Amino acid sequence: MVGTECFHVEQSGEITIVRLEDSRYFDTDKYAQLQQDLLEFVESQQPTALLVDLSNLVYLSTALTNTLLIAQRRVHVNYGTMKLFGLHETVREALQHLKLIDTVLAVYPDETAAKNAVDSLL
Repeated sequence: MVGTECFHVEQSGEITIVRLEDSRYFDTDKYAQLQQDLLEFVESQQPTALLVDLSNLVYLSTALTNTLLIAQRRVHVNYGTMKLFGLHETVREALQHLKLIDTVLAVYPDETAAKNAVDSLL
């Protein structure tokens, strides 16, 4: 397992799993660092199947949402797929109201469901 102070990375076969840390106390600089670290990771590793574990998050800030969207775009440029899982139900409902889930972001209830979705694409 590798990573930064903002996230940890695990490899499970062809699937790369990024587990985000609780961002509740992140200041602006830490969000900027998370964005830089995550995007550098995606650029350097070019994962074909990336799962992002959001279960440690209490809420999803605009800065973090933007970071995830940019990371997803970069994964797709390299012909990969990115799925999110573990998002708190309240936040998931808010994203559904904003029409982000299943239109821009694919969010699954847990890691197994996200892995199954990726496996069906490989």
